[in-house]
Amino acid sequence: MNKTRIKILIFLLVISFGPYYIYQNVLYKDARDIDSEKSMLTITAENLEKEYASNPSQADSKYLNKTIEIEGIVSEVTDSSMVVDKKVFCKMNGKVKKTLLNKQINIKGRCIGYDDLFELAKFDQCSIQQN
Repeated sequence: MNKTRIKILIFLLVISFGPYYIYQNVLYKDARDIDSEKSMLTITAENLEKEYASNPSQADSKYLNKTIEIEGIVSEVTDSSMVVDKKVFCKMNGKVKKTLLNKQINIKGRCIGYDDLFELAKFDQCSIQQN
C-alpha cells in the first residue's frame, strides 16, 4: 500500500510540474539582446537597399532576422527612429539626437525585412556604434 501511494504522489507531481517546466523552458524564451550580440556583417545602406530591390527573397535569406551593422549618412531623424541614406529605416532603442542629421554613422540592429511601398530596408532594436 505504501508503494502505490508513493507512485501516485510521484505521478501527481509530474503532472503538476510538467506543464510549468514546458512553459518556462520551451514556450517562453527571453527576447534577443541585439546590443550585446556580435554583428554578422557590416554593409552600406545603399548596397543593402540595392540587394533588396533586385531580389527580395534572396536578400531575406541573407539578412532577415540577422544582426547587421549599417553604415551611411543620416537623412531623417525622429524621436525614436532614423533613416540612413534614404534607404534604411532604423527603429532605435532610445531617443535620437537631432544633431546626428547629415552625419556619417554606424548603426547595429536586426533586419526585419524590406518595405516595397516605401522602398526601405527596415531594422529594429538599433543602437549607434560610432558616429
